[in-house]
Amino acid sequence: MNTTGKKYGGRTKGTPNKLSNEIKERLATILNEAMDSIDVKTLTVSERLKLIQISVQYVIPRLKQVEDVTDEMPTNFQIEIIDSLSKYSDKELDQAIKG
Repeated sequence: MNTTGKKYGGRTKGTPNKLSNEIKERLATILNEAMDSIDVKTLTVSERLKLIQISVQYVIPRLKQVEDVTDEMPTNFQIEIIDSLSKYSDKELDQAIKG
């Protein structure tokens, strides 16, 4: 297993997958031919609605649900300040700063 965080082998970042593109092109051709062969006028109303319902999912992108951020943010919180320098005198701190 590679635990170095470096990528070895495979496609470089941003290179498209040739197989996926080829499959998408073939499916698009098949779907276009199938859609051209369907006579929409002969379909029943329910069949037309089903065709529209299925087709819209691939034409119009789905909207992501926007969540209210205030529900996730805590409204009460506590801040603790740790003062570790208070045990030293001002003189000792000045000397430490001056080096």
